[in-house]
Amino acid sequence: MGEPAIAAEFLYHLRIAVLGISGIVLLSMSWLRSVGAYRPLWMQLVAYGLLLGIAVVEGVLTLRRRSWGGARWAGVALALAASVLSCLSLPTGTPTTAADWAFGSVGWIGVVLLLDRPMVQLVLFLGAHWAITAVNLVLSGPVDEGAVLNFVSGSLGTIGFPLACGVAATALRATAGDAEAARRQTEDIRHSERVAARTAQALQDSYAGLAGSAGPLLRGLADGSLDSNDPDVRRDCWIEAARMRRLFVETDDVPNQLVHELRQYVDTAERRRVRAEMSSYGTAVDPPPEVRLALGNFPLPVLAGARSWARVTVVFTSEFVSVQVIGDCGAIDLPRPGDTAATGAAAGIEIGSFLDADDDTLLMEAKWRRTGRSPS
Repeated sequence: MGEPAIAAEFLYHLRIAVLGISGIVLLSMSWLRSVGAYRPLWMQLVAYGLLLGIAVVEGVLTLRRRSWGGARWAGVALALAASVLSCLSLPTGTPTTAADWAFGSVGWIGVVLLLDRPMVQLVLFLGAHWAITAVNLVLSGPVDEGAVLNFVSGSLGTIGFPLACGVAATALRATAGDAEAARRQTEDIRHSERVAARTAQALQDSYAGLAGSAGPLLRGLADGSLDSNDPDVRRDCWIEAARMRRLFVETDDVPNQLVHELRQYVDTAERRRVRAEMSSYGTAVDPPPEVRLALGNFPLPVLAGARSWARVTVVFTSEFVSVQVIGDCGAIDLPRPGDTAATGAAAGIEIGSFLDADDDTLLMEAKWRRTGRSPS
């Protein structure tokens, strides 16, 4: 479960191969050729049943792509118990011969149980199985040179092959882990490139929008067609100055870009002696760039028209992002959700307002729902 995706897939197919080898070894039933020599026979039957049962459980788990979990250690104990039972009922002088079928089978069952575990655990298991057979060889009768050579040569296959399979599995996991890390790195690079492209496009759109709104204003002031003492002109100049300041910080590396950009507007409002405040609540997660632009521009009319005070509040929840602004600006023209200039063509932004006519306090809220659905 904790393996990287590529390693887990490789290990799954290796698991099928090891199960196939174990099944072929067990189903060959080589012990039937010596069934009349075992004393008592029931020990061999129990040993064979234990190993076959482990193989069947492994087959079911493999089909379901499940692991043994903590039950693997019970399987390890049963496999070693099968090794002991088989040794106890072998005829004298037959350890490591054709009658000792468990010597060549138990090791593969160990690989089945410990394929996805550290290599040292498989080595310990195979060592325990090898030691059980060696002790039985010594205790079962006189040990001559032929018996020792037969035991050593038999160990090369019955212990060496499962051990080699474990080494291959360890190397495969390491290689697949490197491949998965390289894949994630490549994906991160691609994601960074996509983000950079979107950021560059957003900056280009922002500069284009600023040129379209600030350009006529500057030309009007230059040719005298606009009066710098006109409150509406002064408000428009303040709005363009705030937008320009936001544009300068658009590429800053900060935890939350929306809050960072809104602070620029609040700071700009303070420069014209408005008591402006800002607060945010919830876990800050930036919306898409076009939505962030729309939410960021939303408080500008209130901040620009506020006479003495204003407050901006940003609320982040798992369902929506809300930007609320309140100030003593009186009645102003409200942006409409379908207005491209007001919302940056960002679908799903709801706008509401409340005006207290007694003190000219205006409360406005823009809410973007994370589902992306447009309000009905």
